[in-house]
Amino acid sequence: MRLAEAARPPKARRVWLGLASVVALVAAYTLLSNAYRVVDPSLLPDPIRGVLRPQILPPTQRIFDAFVQLVGAGASPVGGAYVHTGDHIGGLVEQRVTLQGSLLISTYRVLIGVSVGGSLGILAGLLMGWSRAVDEYVHPIYILCRSVPPLALITYVMLWLGHGTAHVLLPIIYAVFTVVVIPTYHGVRDVADIYVKAARALGARGRLLLSRVVLPAAGPFVLSGLRYALIIAWMTTVGVEMLMADEGIGYLLIGGGMWSSRLEVAGDPAVIVVGIVALALVGYAMDAGVRVAGDRLTEWVKR
Repeated sequence: MRLAEAARPPKARRVWLGLASVVALVAAYTLLSNAYRVVDPSLLPDPIRGVLRPQILPPTQRIFDAFVQLVGAGASPVGGAYVHTGDHIGGLVEQRVTLQGSLLISTYRVLIGVSVGGSLGILAGLLMGWSRAVDEYVHPIYILCRSVPPLALITYVMLWLGHGTAHVLLPIIYAVFTVVVIPTYHGVRDVADIYVKAARALGARGRLLLSRVVLPAAGPFVLSGLRYALIIAWMTTVGVEMLMADEGIGYLLIGGGMWSSRLEVAGDPAVIVVGIVALALVGYAMDAGVRVAGDRLTEWVKR
């Protein structure tokens, strides 16, 4: 048994510790967000009073009300800054945006980004790690591309493709691609020579050697890269939606900061908190799914 596994607490205890930490976080937020009701605000120092205002830390009851509204009838966000024109506002304030609808749209974009960008990243990392000639030619180009933040491509992508589905998906695919390449590359490079030599002695060559020996051996590295890429995909998706989309959870978040009732704009922080919590829960669930699938696919590593 590995030392790290021996020192790890039992699974049931880890679950209870995790739940306890979440309950403690919610309790602490509830106390802080209701401080204005319990303590005279004039007794608080200015910096603390400013942070504890309901406009900054909405009470939990207001958050629950916002959640019910967003799941039920929905709400009417003004949208991102780029759509603040006379032609768009009139239609957007009539639009009803729901939390579940926004999450489904964003999750779809994340899954497309991880599927396409991850596949391309695995292929590139596999070729770069397997062939030194490919690595020498492609690696400098990859380093240059990796240095460019995905959101920096937005303006160029819009000029190139216009306003549509592709201009939202391409930065996500690009972000995932750049993240997955390096773990795959190092995973292929770190495959023990004894595996490769043994496979070649049995007649394995070319694609058979790559698919049956090299890629499975690099599996833990690839899955680690995909888990991190999932986080990057969500971050990029929300950023893109806040800047240049008219649907999705990022659009809902930016709308929470510029909420409107017939053009009387007033921010609603409760909507933002609901969106952030929903993002955290969905991201956690997806990461757990990838982790469980990865443990089953690479179960042989623990033997």
